[in-house]
Amino acid sequence: MFWLAMIAIALMLLTLLFPQLERRDEDRRRSPMPHIPRRQHEQRNLPAVTILETRQTASMSPTEQSAYWSSNLRLITIVLLLWAGGAFLPALLAPVLSPIRVLTGFPLGYILSAQGAPLLFLVLTALYTAIMTRRDRRFGGRVVQGMPVLSDTALPVVLVMTGGALIVIADIVFSLSLTLIGWGAIGLTIAIYAAIGIRSRTGDLDEYYVAGRRIPALFNGLAISADWMSAATFISLAGTLWMLGYEGLAYIIGWTGGYVLLALLLAPYLRKFGQSTIPEFIGARYASTTARLVAAIVTVIVSFTYLTAQVSGIGLIMGRFLGVNYLFGVAIGLGAVLFCSYLGGMRAITWTQVAQAIVIVVTYLTPAALLSLKDTGIVLPQVMYGAAFDVIAELERAQRIATSYAEPFNDWSVWQYLALATCLMCGTAGLPHILVRFYTTPSVVHARRSVAWALLFIMLVYLTIPAYAAFSRWEILAHVVGRPVRALPQWAVNWGNAGLLSITDLTTLEGRRVAELPAWAAVALESGALQFADANGDGRVQLNELSGRMVTPSATDGILQYSELKISPDLVVVSTPEIVGLPGAVAALVIAGGLAAALSTADGLLIVITSSVALDIYQSLNRRAAVRTLLSIGRITLFLSAALAAVTALRQLGIIVELVAWAFSIAAATMFPVLTLGIFWRRANRQGAIAGIIVGLFAIVGAILVNWLSPATTILGISGPATGIFGMVASFITTVVVSWLTPPPPPATQTLIDALRRP
Repeated sequence: MFWLAMIAIALMLLTLLFPQLERRDEDRRRSPMPHIPRRQHEQRNLPAVTILETRQTASMSPTEQSAYWSSNLRLITIVLLLWAGGAFLPALLAPVLSPIRVLTGFPLGYILSAQGAPLLFLVLTALYTAIMTRRDRRFGGRVVQGMPVLSDTALPVVLVMTGGALIVIADIVFSLSLTLIGWGAIGLTIAIYAAIGIRSRTGDLDEYYVAGRRIPALFNGLAISADWMSAATFISLAGTLWMLGYEGLAYIIGWTGGYVLLALLLAPYLRKFGQSTIPEFIGARYASTTARLVAAIVTVIVSFTYLTAQVSGIGLIMGRFLGVNYLFGVAIGLGAVLFCSYLGGMRAITWTQVAQAIVIVVTYLTPAALLSLKDTGIVLPQVMYGAAFDVIAELERAQRIATSYAEPFNDWSVWQYLALATCLMCGTAGLPHILVRFYTTPSVVHARRSVAWALLFIMLVYLTIPAYAAFSRWEILAHVVGRPVRALPQWAVNWGNAGLLSITDLTTLEGRRVAELPAWAAVALESGALQFADANGDGRVQLNELSGRMVTPSATDGILQYSELKISPDLVVVSTPEIVGLPGAVAALVIAGGLAAALSTADGLLIVITSSVALDIYQSLNRRAAVRTLLSIGRITLFLSAALAAVTALRQLGIIVELVAWAFSIAAATMFPVLTLGIFWRRANRQGAIAGIIVGLFAIVGAILVNWLSPATTILGISGPATGIFGMVASFITTVVVSWLTPPPPPATQTLIDALRRP
């Protein structure tokens, strides 16, 4: 654990070099933040709650409040009906619509889910934001312009553009090796983190945890999109579509449709609550320290599960492109994250994520555009990948592949698809590291607009993911499958050594020592499907020494069949530049983008875990804790969380996208029900909230155990992360039933709800 010791020493040095963070009145007086009228609602045994609103909205009459809230509910109902239609109808009608071809060759059922639904979500979010902004202004709602420091805004963009240009120019002039390009990308990443971390170091507690609440909508949207587009999006999602075909679109629907729920149900109300964490909101709304503690524990569980997936992505990229040991690679990546987070907290993370969002979008779209140009002659992958469907279908028939890529529900039932999409959408609206970003905006208007901006940047990538998957499948079926195993390109060997690709043609075993056989062969020998008799006693495999049901003519012909190619979904995006022979500079873009995706999300997750432990758990138990003590606990938590995630990721508990999906299921079954009911149902009380979170958590933990012990087990055809739907329903029902059976919330809570519902 040498690398852990090195990071610990580095963090201690940073503590000595830079001043301790503390809440200082003189810092507040210097802050350019405008005066904010506030109302304090005192609740017994709980800290004062801050609600941000104008005097005009605070003095609204009951009639005006009722009219405003009723009109809001009517609008939300209409938008939700359109949202549900766009999310679920294309899947229900997919078998009927798929034979119809549109545009460049898209099956109609496919394009409605892959592109139609996400575009509808963006339009609905933008329209709702525009309508509610106008209404809020009419009723005197607070509209504050964000005022970021110009250097904060320009620094990330300048660093990214300059560094990226230097790497590309160096590759063109000197024809650098992929390893050298990789180290250049890593060096650029660390330099950006260091510059932003030092520039953004802060001496104010609110700056550290909520960036001073001064981030404008556009930049907060960029930061949210980077926080959102994790390693699962960049590295794993296109590979998941590559393997699943139509069924993989559940991830596209789920991870874009959730932003409609955020804009309608949560973002504006959380922003009116002027505190720092999501468990803090739950504790105030339900007037319960216990509810806050339970929510904080769930927040740590969700964030840590998600963080483990990001660490896996960091290790994957470092190991392949830099050729370093997994732990050493993770240490480099997490060291950069810790440096930034340790010094500047949310303020530094925000501007880092602005830079990372630019990197992610550019580095994802560029290889896809080059693939489109190579295969169709047009640099517009989002439109042109329709041409790939007919080619893929012909190749599948020629290679006798049983399931069609574009045909819906070959592997899943429609209920599995709908359940997973629902879990991902509701999980999106319950993720603490996304929700906390709405605390960083100056006003409710900026919070709503942040959602629309974030979804716009996310859409640029998510409309391209299906194109990436389709073009990659075209390339691999056309130029890899059907070739002699001995003549496969070097990329197959490289990724085979990384453990993300295996070829099960038996000729690949010839001449190998029995003790050095790949994992798939060892499993086959253990199960008896493959038998080995060492006739000549040399300890090496010869084809004539193999027997068993795996020994067939096609398995010993030395030609790669589709069924003999086992590819991890985590492989497709990062390997595509090598597969199709794109320039080394393009491979560098993929390295930079994958790292930006993993590190940006790790940033946000670490700060949420830190604030939950320091503010929600420790401070709830020790109200008199000094600011310096809270920050010390936060820093220790930051380091330990990163270290523990690195160790946990060593076990490779699942593909990255699956780990992330489980995190969403946990959030959907625990946080989403109590947050939405807390805002939209007055009768929800602390007993119901606590019971709902616990029941939802136990339900999803049970589903995880069942999936682990018996992966083939299904409930109504639903399995894996999609089983979170049962936990979410159980949580909603439990919260409602227990709330009805116990006393209603106190009057102070009703006053808080009224304040949240005003403009």
